[in-house]
Amino acid sequence: MSELSKEFTDNIWEPGQSGNPNGRPKKEYCLTDILKAQGNLEDIEIKDGTKITRKQAVAKKLWALAMGGDVAALKYLFDRIDGRPLQTIEAQVIKRQTDLSNLSKEDKKELARLSRKSKQ
Repeated sequence: MSELSKEFTDNIWEPGQSGNPNGRPKKEYCLTDILKAQGNLEDIEIKDGTKITRKQAVAKKLWALAMGGDVAALKYLFDRIDGRPLQTIEAQVIKRQTDLSNLSKEDKKELARLSRKSKQ
């Protein structure tokens, strides 16, 4: 380790001390939050004069489309309610041995250390 990097790492934090105690800052404006806020607005008036949220209006429209035979709406509802069907994926695993004879002593020690660590 160079003298400069040792000096840098020695002065950053004490052991057990976080470099970011307050955590990652919150995003002020993310699209999800904006969409949720818009969806929660209760400004859609239905036939009987009552007001519903935009989310409820979208759900009603989606169900109406599905009931009218819209295949995409039906598929979307099934995927959201029951979850998407599991897909089977076939994989072929080929084991091969790697020649480790050309590793340096340091690499062999590191490999042994990692092997012991993975068994813990």
